[in-house]
Amino acid sequence: MTKYLLSPTVLALTLLTFTIVQAQTGKAPCGSFQKMPDGKWSVVKPIKIEHGNASATINTGTVIGPGTHVTGVDIYAALEKNCH
Repeated sequence: MTKYLLSPTVLALTLLTFTIVQAQTGKAPCGSFQKMPDGKWSVVKPIKIEHGNASATINTGTVIGPGTHVTGVDIYAALEKNCH
């Protein structure tokens, strides 16, 4: 039997890396995004989006433009509404 062990540091970094968003709240975690000069949003910290039974992870460097939907949620509209 093979055992897979994670060091406490790796485990802690893994748990701290993701911000989880409950899309049902309609609130965007503004600290995970930065608005770019062209009006789009850039992901500056990996984020996990959960909506109903669906979930997705958006990685650092991803650009969110108008009409970008993740797990059925218009992420761009949520950012425009909640993050200034």
